[in-house]
Amino acid sequence: MQFHLVLPGLAWPRSGASHAAGDLSLPALSALLGHAHASWQPAVAPETWLAARFGADDARLPYAALRRAGETPPAADAHWLCCDPVHLHFSRDKLLLADASGLGITTDETATLIAGLNDTFADIGRFEAPAPDRWYVALADEPRPFFHPLPDVNGRPVQLFMPEGEDIARWARLSNELEVWLYNHPVNAAREAAGQRVINGVWLWGAGPADVRLQAPAPRIQADAPFARGLARFAGVDPEPTERYLDGTGFAVVSSLQRPALHLDAAAWQAALQQLEQHWFAPLLAALKAKRIRTLTISAPSDKHCLELEISAGSLWKFWRKPQTLAAVLATAPQPASTTP
Repeated sequence: MQFHLVLPGLAWPRSGASHAAGDLSLPALSALLGHAHASWQPAVAPETWLAARFGADDARLPYAALRRAGETPPAADAHWLCCDPVHLHFSRDKLLLADASGLGITTDETATLIAGLNDTFADIGRFEAPAPDRWYVALADEPRPFFHPLPDVNGRPVQLFMPEGEDIARWARLSNELEVWLYNHPVNAAREAAGQRVINGVWLWGAGPADVRLQAPAPRIQADAPFARGLARFAGVDPEPTERYLDGTGFAVVSSLQRPALHLDAAAWQAALQQLEQHWFAPLLAALKAKRIRTLTISAPSDKHCLELEISAGSLWKFWRKPQTLAAVLATAPQPASTTP
């Protein structure tokens, strides 16, 4: 009788004397935090943390196949590669990459570009785009190089993250051809004329073996992000929506805080946190008090550190435990070790 709630982006980075959660009224969350045993674990990417919960620790995790499985059902079995649209630009002498989160790509632009890619590069594979910022290519064979994940490259010099291993020349050549084709496309001419950043590249990544075997951490999975939904489907569980806590035990991955935290969008992060208070924290607190669940675990994995919270139904009778604010709990995060020159 336990429930595990996973909240990437909960650990908003502290800056200065104030905190983004400081002025919010979050009584249910504060009550849970006051009765929680909190611990800080080493930094880990949320996707890596999630994959481990499903029993996948392989460095060649088929991220593209898993993420694609979490979208609308694929047309057919294939070897999948993420082919995400990006903006490439020079800063001094370095070529930097920006992902699509700030490009505002429209569905019409996406449809036009994907149709053109399938006409021009039909010999490569079949291009698909379930969302404007998430593109794929379905291949007949598994690519052999190691491709660096897009989150690792975003905002950083591209030359540090080129493919490694076997057959890299083929994929470097394809990447260059795609860049040239995109650069010359009328969609980008229109974007440039409108003062928008152009979609002048794609980032190929996420290859891996198609026969990965996973085991669900709970019989009931709630998830909203495609990667988390794909993990559930590979494990044989049909994921349910995350609008609210569904009474009972289970495992839920709610990603509404993740993008606002990544982009330091305090207003969007606060709005998402207040929705969580209403639809998750308050119902989970009630379920603990009624002993419909005995234990609640809240995990907030991030690339800075991972916050783990454990709250038991039995701890709620400890009336001397006072509510804690999220800002106070996050202030206990370990600081990075200082370095001396």
